[in-house]
Amino acid sequence: MKSNDVYHNSFKSQYREPFGAAPKGSNVTLTIDIHNRYRISSVILHYILDNTDKEQTQEMDIYSEQHQFSGYETTITMPEEPQLVWYYFEIQLEDGTFFYGRRNIEESGDGVVYDHVPPSWQITVYDAAYETPEWWKHGTIYQIFPDRFYAAGERELAKAPKTSLMHSHWENDPIYIRDENGAVVRWDFFAGNIQGIIEKLDYIASLGVTVIYLNPLFEAESNHRYDTGDYHTVDQLLGSNEDLAELVQKAGEHGIEIMLDGVFNHTGSNSIYFNQRGQYDSIGAYQSKESPYYSWYLFHNHPDEYESWWGVGTLPTVNKDDESYQNFLIHDEESVLKFWQKHGLKHWRLDVADELTDDLIKQIYQQLKKEDESSVLLGEVWEDATTKIGHGKRREYFLGGVLDSVMNYPLRGLMLAFMSGDADAHDVERRLLTLSEHYPKHYFYALMNMLSSHDVERIKTMLDQFLPGDMLADDKAVIVDAQVKALSLWLYTFPGVPSLYYGDEAGLTGGSDPDNRKPYPWGREDDSLVEWYKMIGKWRREHPALRTGCWKSHSLHHDVYSFERWIENGVDNFGGSASDEHMIYLYNRHIHENREVTLMVRKGKWQHMENKKRVFKAKDGELTITLGPSESMLLRHMH
Repeated sequence: MKSNDVYHNSFKSQYREPFGAAPKGSNVTLTIDIHNRYRISSVILHYILDNTDKEQTQEMDIYSEQHQFSGYETTITMPEEPQLVWYYFEIQLEDGTFFYGRRNIEESGDGVVYDHVPPSWQITVYDAAYETPEWWKHGTIYQIFPDRFYAAGERELAKAPKTSLMHSHWENDPIYIRDENGAVVRWDFFAGNIQGIIEKLDYIASLGVTVIYLNPLFEAESNHRYDTGDYHTVDQLLGSNEDLAELVQKAGEHGIEIMLDGVFNHTGSNSIYFNQRGQYDSIGAYQSKESPYYSWYLFHNHPDEYESWWGVGTLPTVNKDDESYQNFLIHDEESVLKFWQKHGLKHWRLDVADELTDDLIKQIYQQLKKEDESSVLLGEVWEDATTKIGHGKRREYFLGGVLDSVMNYPLRGLMLAFMSGDADAHDVERRLLTLSEHYPKHYFYALMNMLSSHDVERIKTMLDQFLPGDMLADDKAVIVDAQVKALSLWLYTFPGVPSLYYGDEAGLTGGSDPDNRKPYPWGREDDSLVEWYKMIGKWRREHPALRTGCWKSHSLHHDVYSFERWIENGVDNFGGSASDEHMIYLYNRHIHENREVTLMVRKGKWQHMENKKRVFKAKDGELTITLGPSESMLLRHMH
């Protein structure tokens, strides 16, 4: 049996209705076409409930015959318990049995014929009672690594940890000073602070930003502060709890929310709770088994052998099931969450969410929402959040009531694969459609989309590495500039919440940590790039279609990726009222050659957003455009 004699495509509503994730208890209709040259005894749908591994079968009914193909169809009811449902097809002929499943576990869409049980398509069954906060889907994030953004006032060196190295020049490059075992012995600081962020709020707001996501602020020894010393106290080098409350208030006056980094999987070894070096006035778990914090940690041989994050001794891991830890974090009157909620801080990004249990995340989620339903809980997840396995079980991040959002590293990975040549536009489209099929729509539109972060190389540096080594530096710079504009425009016009990592808009470069955490280059910015980010931030703010409009993807040529965003009949993709508009993003990745492409679109004129004098006319519903090398554009339909 040949693969092109059988057809099911999970992306197309005539084969799977409705598209994508399905609410619990709802019906999903599945259809498969098979060529009439085969003498078919029966066609059977196999579907498996992920939670129980229970397999069920349903014989499919023949419902149509056209163009030498017969269509078979059946409808299945989704379980009442949110989970994944997997399905594939079995085709029984008079002289044998074949199977039809998806091409691989990474990509949905059409399938392939197999002679054995194949990879299955996925239906994410979720609880529709939970929705991501409306305001978040309209957001734009600015991520700040606090030590490196801006230092306001006199630098108070005495407030730095004793083991630190203070840079005397803001323009220095960050460094790690390590011992012979690779452990950091002195942390370097530039003394950026909270008052510095407050002073730059006008600038941040000018970028169209509505959320500032801050890497950890709490007292700690390191410059990254993922080794928390005291969850209730802002690090004195950054300022005070009062400074943070002032930031919340002043940012609010600019229409900007503040999101904190919650490091709840581990503490610092030098903390109130562990107190390995006795620097805190507390009885830490390291010092005594009688410590109130002893049950938080997992000791193999007290005090020196204990569980730590990735074996890093300065980051002892917390037992997430420990009741006293859960109370300290969530439920006590002065719990970490409640304490900061009183200070007006209601949005959190969970560091290493995979290391936390779904039960703990649910408790955090419930406490945030109890105080304010508009609170957002975002998780650091690097893969497809619906298929992620952690703690030996499938994670429930997007089934409802666990997370509101995750960091969309898969999108960044696809963009970079497109730029490096590891994926073409068809691959990008297929994988993005797969992601949108797996994620309930509310979540797909709430993802934190980024080109750079504190954990990965900066986008300019990545793009530079993809270009030929023998290319002239000036030529490289021109191409990278065009590529950065193309990818940032993609990010700001794509479903989800774009996140700008501080300094990317100023042209900051940087390889892996610590190079990706350089100080913001005040006075040395790439002004044209800053202006570009202000412009695309403004477009996003002014055009609801770019936020909650419908989305349709196009791979027009292996070098050209494109998508449409639109609102019609005054209603956006979530039933909210919004003005009608229609926009198209296009990008030719080829660095030397033009690409001519044609799209089937609404008739009429389409205006280039950046250069309003460029207007393209669709003839007979066809829009033909020639894109120059590395050229990207956003077009708007003129009414």
